[in-house]
Amino acid sequence: MSIIQSLRDKAAILLTSLIALSLIGFLVQDAFIGRGSGASGPSSSVGSVNGKDIDAIEFNQKVKLMEESNRQQGMQSNEQMTQNIIEGVWNSYVQQELIEGQANKLGIAFTPKEMGDLLFSDDAPQEFKQLFTNQTTGQYDIQAARTWFANVKKSKKKEEVQMVNDQLITPLIARQITEKYTSLIAGGSYLPTWLLNKMNTDNNTVASLSYVAVPYSTVSDSSLKVTDDEITKYVDKHKEEFKQEKTRSIAFVSFDANASAKDSSDLFNQLEGLKGDFKNAPDAKQFVTRNNTSIPYFDGYVLKSRLAMDAKDSMVNMPVGAVSGPYLDGGAYVLAKKLDQKITPDSVHVRHILIGTIDPRTGQPTHPDSVAKKTIDTVYNLIKGGADFRTVAAMYSEDEGSKNNGGEYWFSSLNVDLARNFADFIFLKKKGDRDIIKTEFGYHLIEVLDQKNFEESYKVAYLAKLILPSEETDNAASTAATEFAGNSRDPKAFEANVTKNRFNKRIAENIKEMDYTVANMPSRQFVKWIYDNDPGTVSEPFDLKDKYVVALVLSAYKEGVQPPTIARPQVEPIIRNEKKAELIRKKIGSANTLEAIAAATGQQVSQLDTLRFGDAFIPNVGPEPKVIGAAFDKKNLAKVSSPIDGQTGVFALDTKQTSVLPSAATDLATQRAAMQMQMKQYATYGTIEALKKAAKIVDKRREAGF
Repeated sequence: MSIIQSLRDKAAILLTSLIALSLIGFLVQDAFIGRGSGASGPSSSVGSVNGKDIDAIEFNQKVKLMEESNRQQGMQSNEQMTQNIIEGVWNSYVQQELIEGQANKLGIAFTPKEMGDLLFSDDAPQEFKQLFTNQTTGQYDIQAARTWFANVKKSKKKEEVQMVNDQLITPLIARQITEKYTSLIAGGSYLPTWLLNKMNTDNNTVASLSYVAVPYSTVSDSSLKVTDDEITKYVDKHKEEFKQEKTRSIAFVSFDANASAKDSSDLFNQLEGLKGDFKNAPDAKQFVTRNNTSIPYFDGYVLKSRLAMDAKDSMVNMPVGAVSGPYLDGGAYVLAKKLDQKITPDSVHVRHILIGTIDPRTGQPTHPDSVAKKTIDTVYNLIKGGADFRTVAAMYSEDEGSKNNGGEYWFSSLNVDLARNFADFIFLKKKGDRDIIKTEFGYHLIEVLDQKNFEESYKVAYLAKLILPSEETDNAASTAATEFAGNSRDPKAFEANVTKNRFNKRIAENIKEMDYTVANMPSRQFVKWIYDNDPGTVSEPFDLKDKYVVALVLSAYKEGVQPPTIARPQVEPIIRNEKKAELIRKKIGSANTLEAIAAATGQQVSQLDTLRFGDAFIPNVGPEPKVIGAAFDKKNLAKVSSPIDGQTGVFALDTKQTSVLPSAATDLATQRAAMQMQMKQYATYGTIEALKKAAKIVDKRREAGF
């Protein structure tokens, strides 16, 4: 209902116009608009994909446009949102270049004709269809979209064309080309009948066996040492498993700057002192606004069932004009003053006729106030004289969202974005009431047709104050951090002062170049500093809002294969188990029966009657794929196997027999369809990840200032 809603909807109307301009630019040309344009002369690069540079100026423009788009939609702008946008724009560039490279080789394209066919059909993207949804039928109005296109086709506003092209058209093209490419890959998914039969047979094959398991835990970890050389040799043999990005690690000490108990107590006392003034204040809105409340004043009623406050019960039970609190609500202390209470409906059915004074799409005047008032009075006289409301609405109403539906709407009490006077009339008047009211958009003739789900409602004014650190608390933390940083200008002094003052030193590892947080501390500037300085450098204090942090850069690792210090947590247990396996094998020695092996290792012989080939676990043991595979190896049938180094220990087994269990008839067609569907669903992600792995991607965003 665009006419009677707040300015939030004006952004949607603007976006509609911009999309129009963008579509014109795309549909009347034979090439993509602005691909690689938008920058003149030489510029720096934020990186490259397979040798193709990504222009820094163009990249920054896209980021700024996305930030502006988010702001128009009411999203809060902050450092984290910006970083998310930067990451999203980067990923879109990378994916676009990877897919386009493959699509060009295969002759895959998405033409202007295909764009038109898509947008002006029931398969149009949902975000586009919403702009042309008929308010009465709820259906996408293709003809309205075509008519709109014809009316704006002559526009020459290049900057607006470029903006929406970047935000809507180019992503849509990339999405369609990606879909075509991945569909081509997914189309090759096929499982032959022979393979399905073999899989079913294997999954129904069972083995009966005896085995001895010698857990690695029987050998003490402390008896074995794993050196850096051993880790390096292992990593060199498995380089693909130990690739790493450029990373850094730091040591840091933080100094708490959160509000102290005294700060909390002082704020409580401050609000306690305002309680009497709040109670006696003749204008609650003015009072809470003047005292900088963190909860904006809401000039409306809230149903009891929807009150969201910790002191709800006390507020409900106190008389009108009384004040409750201060009570703790989240991170704030709050005073709540009950201004009024009424029985109001949760939902209402109304109809209205609007004679506007302001165009909500542009904010420009439409009719002089006197003309609009005279017209609405004429309309009201027609209705009072017996004219059909629906007919009059169709003739006079300027609310395009309802005029062809008799001016009717259903509203919930959750429609808090309704014009205030409009909302007050439909929720606070009675069924059957009819009158003229004025809003910022013009004059409305409103009639209340029905009201449902009545409940006690309250108008409440809140004076809320966030519990923040005082200047004294913040200065104390800042001073302590500054003193520590000043006395710790090198690694030796840093460690000495940590020990002397018994500070809690923490380590943060694997910090990547484009990370936004370090050890759950959000700050892009902190990450940039870590990468702008060499190992051994100690920072000045970083103000991270609730703490001050002093950091020491410990190490810097280049892109490539992980060094021992990084790989050790993953590799050390593997090498240690290899050494344990060797010791266990020596214990087994020449024993060639399960009984002898059990005796030599202090274990026992276990039986397993129905181990399936498709099992992932051995009961009471755990995941042992090598052992399960060996149980079905013909060379171990009726013969004790050689020792098998498993994941949890060393095993020896003797398979008594294998057999295939009878199974119900399998619907191969259904099974094939389900498995091929899984393969196709993986195609998009798997294909793009494979292309990334094979590509040469150079990320220079930090050097470019991002």
